[in-house]
Amino acid sequence: MKLLIKLSIGLTCCFLGRSAYSQDKSLVGPNNTSWVQQGYGRKLQITDSLYTYLNFDNFGCKVLVKGQFNGRFRVVSVNDTSLVLNPGGIVNYVFKPATTADATCTTSRKDKGSLEENFEIFWQTFRDNYAFFKERNVNWDNVYRHYSPLVKGISTDAELAAILREIVGSIKDDHIRLEIPIPKPEQPAIAKKKTSRSKNEILTDLEKNYLISSKSYNNGIIRWGILKDNVTGYIAITDMNNFASYAPELSNDPAKFNAQYEKIKDSKTPLQQFDDELQGVDQIMKVILADFAKTTPIVIDLRFNGGGYETVALKLLSYFIQEPKSVLSIQAKASNGFTPPQNYVLKPDSNGANKKVYLLTSHSTASAAEIFALAAMSYKNIVKIGSPTAGIFSEILWKELPNGWEFSLSNEVYRNAKGKSFEGTGIPVQYEMGYPSDRSSFHESFYTEKPFLDKALERILKQKK
Repeated sequence: MKLLIKLSIGLTCCFLGRSAYSQDKSLVGPNNTSWVQQGYGRKLQITDSLYTYLNFDNFGCKVLVKGQFNGRFRVVSVNDTSLVLNPGGIVNYVFKPATTADATCTTSRKDKGSLEENFEIFWQTFRDNYAFFKERNVNWDNVYRHYSPLVKGISTDAELAAILREIVGSIKDDHIRLEIPIPKPEQPAIAKKKTSRSKNEILTDLEKNYLISSKSYNNGIIRWGILKDNVTGYIAITDMNNFASYAPELSNDPAKFNAQYEKIKDSKTPLQQFDDELQGVDQIMKVILADFAKTTPIVIDLRFNGGGYETVALKLLSYFIQEPKSVLSIQAKASNGFTPPQNYVLKPDSNGANKKVYLLTSHSTASAAEIFALAAMSYKNIVKIGSPTAGIFSEILWKELPNGWEFSLSNEVYRNAKGKSFEGTGIPVQYEMGYPSDRSSFHESFYTEKPFLDKALERILKQKK
């Protein structure tokens, strides 16, 4: 998944790349102004050097976050009719001046609303901002026709919670979340399944069985080594977060590493955090590619990567391409259609490797890891092996009901260079390994024929003989 920030201001799934957004230090946010964001159902108020970022709907407004403007946004452009900001990622946020009605929107909700009002806001928010009803085979008007009469007949929060959970479950989108402080009803006891092996266990066994030696960085978010054929490099990227070089010397002690990493991260502004992540990618990729100086192909394993920052994903990919290309576009769902597409041009890193790449994916490859795979479709030197990715590309857009319950939805459409979306279906592979979609079954599939067998690596090694 992309960066799962509840306030949704530090983007997934991020659009212009580090060098593309404005670096003009004289360009600052307009003072004492109020703006409406296009495609996200949000408002921005700027007063002196401070900003207030709000969700709004037909019930009113709710403050998401406030703070120092310069630590949160870079100004791309500004005039009387438009404000374009970059929050550190690859998506520019486009704002239009707030109208008089928008400007009077209250910044706090004291009334929690009735059960029916909360349902109405939930349904309207999805209607205006959810981008994938067609892809998920959901008729949202029919959902309203079915559940609205039921809501009129309920009297408790628990009943409303059950209805919302049922609706979300029917959409089958892993980027939709509900945070409701009401426990689910107890289910009948069923026999517990054997706990599957973790991704760390699988990668450890993979290293023992297929690598001559291995190294890792930052608690194993990236691991690398040389396959036993002595000519193929192998990189497993397990996350698209936590690449900053905040506490590398503590990587062998997960508890100490996490504590130190979060302490340093929390001392940084959001924009500094994004820059530190990209600097961390640069730092570790120089080390890895130096170790791969004598390799011919390279395997990049994203089978266990659930997402993070798309800026990190695309920066990593830039080390394995040789020419700049427009690799993807993004549009956000708005109440009146979609925002204009933003096209992303990926440029190769000057220190990158000019080699054939085998990209391994599975149904567990999600969000920002899928954006890596989506952009990789533009390059012929990258061969995809495994199973299709999860099919969830969008930012997780967080919203809040009047009663305080929080929920998220997918509002951004990612398309490849040819204009095709893979939401719901995932990025296809050229060589299918038939991985199970269930994560536990997928993990256990490495142990069904031998003590440990990686069919994808076996295929790569066999191909090269």
